[in-house]
Formats: sequence, structure tokens, C-alpha cells
Amino acid sequence: MRICLVTTEYPPGPMGGVGTYATIMPATLAKAGHDVTLLTKQCEGAPVYETIDGYAVHRLVTDHPWTGDEAKADDELFSLEMHSLRSYVGIFAREVQRKIAQLHAEHPFDVVLAQDVEAPTWLAQDRRMVLGELLELPFVIFVHSPHWQIQHFNGDSIYDRHEYHRHLYEKEVMSLADGIIVASRSMEAEVMRDIGPVASRVRRIPLPHGSIPAQANFDKRLGNADSQSECRIVFSGRIELRKGVEDLFEAVIPLMEEDPRVTLHMLGKDTPHPTLSGTVGESLLRRYVGPELRGRVVFRGWMPREELWAEYAKATLGVVPSPWEPFSFACQEMMACGTPIVATQTGGMADMISNGVNGLLCEAGNPDKLHDALRIAINADEATRRGWAYNAAISIRSMCDNDRIADETVAFLKQVVGWNRKSMAKNGRIPVPGNLPFGDQPARNLRKVWKTKPVRKVGVIVPCYNLGAYLAECLDSVARQDCADLRIMTYVVDDGSDAPETLEALSAAKKRPRVEVLRFRNAGLPAARNRGAIAAIGQACDALLFLDCDDWIEPSLVGKAAAVLDRHPECGAVTAWTHSVGRMHTYWAPPHPQFPFLLAECMSTPPALVRRDAFMDVGGVHEDMRYAYEDWDFWISIAKAGHSILTIPEPLIVYRMREGSMSSMYNFRTREHGRRAMTERHEDLFRRYARDVALLQDGLYYDIAGRYHSEFEPVRKQRDQLVIDIGWNQKEWKYFKGLYEEALARHAADLAELEKLRRSAQP
Repeated sequence: MRICLVTTEYPPGPMGGVGTYATIMPATLAKAGHDVTLLTKQCEGAPVYETIDGYAVHRLVTDHPWTGDEAKADDELFSLEMHSLRSYVGIFAREVQRKIAQLHAEHPFDVVLAQDVEAPTWLAQDRRMVLGELLELPFVIFVHSPHWQIQHFNGDSIYDRHEYHRHLYEKEVMSLADGIIVASRSMEAEVMRDIGPVASRVRRIPLPHGSIPAQANFDKRLGNADSQSECRIVFSGRIELRKGVEDLFEAVIPLMEEDPRVTLHMLGKDTPHPTLSGTVGESLLRRYVGPELRGRVVFRGWMPREELWAEYAKATLGVVPSPWEPFSFACQEMMACGTPIVATQTGGMADMISNGVNGLLCEAGNPDKLHDALRIAINADEATRRGWAYNAAISIRSMCDNDRIADETVAFLKQVVGWNRKSMAKNGRIPVPGNLPFGDQPARNLRKVWKTKPVRKVGVIVPCYNLGAYLAECLDSVARQDCADLRIMTYVVDDGSDAPETLEALSAAKKRPRVEVLRFRNAGLPAARNRGAIAAIGQACDALLFLDCDDWIEPSLVGKAAAVLDRHPECGAVTAWTHSVGRMHTYWAPPHPQFPFLLAECMSTPPALVRRDAFMDVGGVHEDMRYAYEDWDFWISIAKAGHSILTIPEPLIVYRMREGSMSSMYNFRTREHGRRAMTERHEDLFRRYARDVALLQDGLYYDIAGRYHSEFEPVRKQRDQLVIDIGWNQKEWKYFKGLYEEALARHAADLAELEKLRRSAQP
């Protein structure tokens, strides 16, 4: 097979469990005779391309130069959007999408095998579903450690905007996967609960053990076991709350107080504490370890995988206290090295360890139970511990044998390739997942699926109120649409304009082909959109596109959006990324509109192609939303009614940000009016998602506040320096003013004395 393996962690960059998998698997697959190409991040000092152990490695550059010029490049605008509002993971995902397309065109892959962490294939899979690209190339995701689970068990932020977007991207790659590989039964259950229909294509395959000490070394390690002088308990992994390190300290410190032989060695990188100052390790030492025990708790820091074998050989016990652990490489490696293990019965440890046979298991999240299990292991005779260690090594080496794991993985990949061929022959598309929006949707079981009816006639509705200066440019963009198989009618809705320039522009618009100008008394933007929609529906338009007359659209928007509606009968509206010009020069690249995020933030600009029946299903745009958020309310109504809304991942909408626009004139009152109307109309949704919406909006507030603080920090420093300078100058001025006044007073006295002498000298 020709396999493209995608990972974010790979030597010589940072390494975690997913990096270990990405190091072992390509070498093992290449050894088995498969053609493997690995895509990963560029890191300092590493070549962009090299061949290692028979497979090719491409390191992708993800840092684009930021010029700050007015005419910013596409990559720069996208990178700024991801860094400032979405998530940094999107930048690597874009490079992966481009590279996969390039390499696949040159020499087709059979399958892509990618990690869930940081969603590196998010954009490639998204374009595959939305735009129908790479349909012949199936994507398999190996689920290692979903970020939302890590954040939850670390007590870290989930609703920070950057974290939340990363959660969405990771859920999307799993939802759109043709197959999913998990390492343990617990992760299999989590995927089935979260992802839904795709779970029928989940395969449980343990992680390979890679390069481990030879059996002879293992036997020697058992023969040298000695617990008379020191009882060394070893923890291996990142020092994080999700690893159960707090439970570990609560359990071990009493044992250390009772038994002077007990020492605790923490092997792994210390990490920042999510809520307190300092690191997790510093917090643990401060809270649990008194001065008399400090010398017996040793933080060893990160070390290469091969150096861990010697540390495991010195250990009396290995401990894996995690409350959540998909499949612990540390547990697997310690078992393979013949280290007796005490672990919690969560995640992959329950698959690896049979209690009392090849280790001890205890309840997760319970320090007392962990304390009891460690006490039993410490007090067990050497023969018992040797038995656990021997059985652990034999069982884990068999369970995680590299060649067997490679064979199982390839067999599953081939099965997925077969599934994909049958699906493409039958459907010719990647269906919108039943759990779109990649999480929770109130109407997921009531989702509308339209009868297949291709879009052939599109009505473009252009409301206009005294904005004639922009109308011609807007209509030109409609006339330039490159979709010869579609008939486009444009309905310019004059909402009572009275400015001479606008009246002239409207007269000129009437002379254009396929353009109708409809004149009404002023009733506001929502009413104007509805009036245009009614006219378009009356002339048998299959879909509607609302385009404000000061905006414009790229030539491919209507054709691509219509193709998406044709491809996906479950889709009620199609929007696209937006390129903002004028007061701001940016990209706006939101994910697909979805709950609960859609209740906290508008996720589409007005120019979306809306299926006619979806528009009628929700009763059009609510006309009481005259002052703000009429489009936002409309998207909520569409999604609430059970229609999927998809976003084309390209900047095909150009949004002009100008002085005097409705959005630029929003104030507290107009915003409150719009939000109050939305919450009243969709009270059921806001009640259901009240917690999520509050946390998301709080996250947005602090994100913006933090960004502004960061951006204005240099200005603040300059201001502070000016205050100091002005203060100093004022002091100097007062000082010299005093000297001047003293000198002036002396001078005046001298002048008076001279005048007196002069008078006295007169005859």
C-alpha cells in the first residue's frame, strides 16, 4: 500500500505519545514493504525533506512572513485569522491539505492515516466533504488523546476561543473519517458516544511497543532486583493533573513517612499549572512535601525514550495513576521492561493489566485506593513482584508486537479502502455527518433531507438604500459568476432611496440583463430581503443569495455553493469564508455554523446561498430585527429547523467595512435589541445551552481584552515613559522658574539700588 501518515510530533521536535506512535509506525510499515510518506511540522535545524528507515519525511513550514503591508498575501491573512481568532492548528492543516493534494496528484496514495491531536487533516477532510475533492482517497484517524478530554482532566480552559476551535476541528476530523483506530476499549466507547454513526467503522488496535530492551536484558533486570536499600517508585510522563499526579502525591507521601526506603522519581516534563502560578510540580511540592521529605522526591525532567529503560530497571515499582488515559505508552514500556506496575483501572491500563496477575489495578481518582495498592505492592515478597513483572513483560510484548500491530493496521486500512470505493460508486460524495455540527445539535434526529433536485436558477437579492456609489461594483461581481449551467437573476430592492447618486445608479441597473429593480417605501433591511426573496421565488428560483450592495462576491461563489447544495441534500444553506476590506483588511474563516457556538457568535456573513425550501421553512428573515443581527437570527432559525449549514473553506465573499454602515453604527442599545429578540424567539435553545453560551462569550471577552492589552502594551509603555518625562520636566521647569524669579528679584533690587544712587548723585 501507499500510505500517507500525518503527524504534528516527530523527531527532532517535541515528542509525546502521539510522536512515539508516529515514529514507530512508519518504520514498521516500511519494513513490511509498504510505501510510506510522512508529513510533519518543520522544526529548527531539521531538513525539509529526508529519507529515514525506508520512508520519506516532508517537514512543512507553517510560519508565513507578516509584512504589515496593505496588500497582504493570502497566506498571511489566513495565518493572522487563525492566530488571532481561531486556532493555530489551522495553519498546519492548510499546509497539509496542499501537500497531500500535490503528492497525491504526482503519485496517488491509497490511504491517509492521521492523528486526531491538533486535527492536521482538518482542512483536507473538510474540502473533501464540502467541495468533493480527493473523494477517492480515504482518511483514517488514529485517536490518541482528544484535546477536550485533556483540558477537562487538566482543569484547563475549554471555552477559550482558541481551545474551543481546536476542539471543533478535532471532532470534525473524527466525524468525517472513513475509519477510526483506537487503542483501548475505553476510547472506543468515548468515540462511539461522541461521534455516532462513524462508530461502526471503529477498529481497536493497541499501540506498538517499538524498540524495547531485548529479552536477555529483561531477564538480567529481574535477576538484579533489590529492594533492601531503596524502594524506588517511578512515574513516567508529563507532569499534568490528567496523569493523576496529585492523587499520586496524596498516596505516596504517607508511605514515605512510614517507610524511609520509599523514594519517588518523576520522569517527564513539568508543565504550567492551568490555574495557579508556577508549574504543576512546584504546586505539588509546595502542597504535599515537607522539608524533611524533599530529598526523596526527585523530578528528573524529560529524557529520551531509550534512556528510560535504565530508569525502569532501577525501579521497584512503576505507577500509572491517571484518571483518564487512552493507552499509556509509559505503562506499556514499563511492563515491557519488567517493572512491576500499579495502575488505575481506567483507559488502556484495564486492557493491559489483569489484576494480581501481571500488575495491580485500583480505582481511578481515589488516592486512598492508590495508597492501599502501593502498600500491597511494596509489602509483597520479591517472588510475587517478580511474577507480576515477568507476566507483564510476556503479555505486553505479545499484545503490542510491532509486526502484529502493523499487520492489523494494514488489514484495516485495506478494508477502509474497500468501503470507500463502494461508497463512492454508490453515492459519489462524503455525506454530511449525522452529528453535524460535530457535537450536539437539537434537531440531529430530525434533520431535513431534501429530495434530489439540482439548483438551476439562482435569485440574487441586493437591498439598496442610498448606497448607489457601490451598486455597480456589486452587480458586476454577480455578472462575472463562472457558472454557465446556472441561470442567475438579480433583484435589486430599492428600499426607498432618495439620494440623487443612488437614483442614477438604480436607473443604470435597470438596463443590465437579468436584473430587476424593485422599488418600495423604506421598511428596513430585513423587509427588503424578504421582498426580493418573494420576487425570486415567484419566478421559480431554486436558491437565494442575499448580497448587500456595498459588498461583492468572487466569480466562483455561486457555482461552488450551488454544487454543494446539489451534492448534499441535507444542506439548507452554503456560506463561505469572508475577505474583509476597507476599515479592516482581514480574513474571517469561521467553521460550519453549529450549536452552541452559533448562539454565542454569528458564523456567516449574509451572502450565503439558501435553498428556497429552507427559506420558506423558517418564514424568511424576521422583519422586527431592523437594527441588528437579522442575518444571525436567520442562521439560528435555519439550523434550529434541522438544516445543515456548510461553509466553503475559501474566501469567496468580500465584505466592505466602511464608515456609516449598519454594523459600524452598532451601540449597546442596538446590540441589546438584537440579542433580546433572538433570545426571546429561540428561548428553548438559549435555555438548553445557557451554560455554554455564557462561557463562550466570557471566553471571547477575555480573549479580546487580552489581545488588546498585548497590542497596546508598547503604547502603554510609551505613555508611562511620557508621564515620567513630563513629570521630570515639570520639576525641572519649577526649579529653573524659581532660579529665574530669584535672579529677577535680585536684579530688581540691584536696579532699585542703582536708581537710588543715581538720584542721590544728582545735583
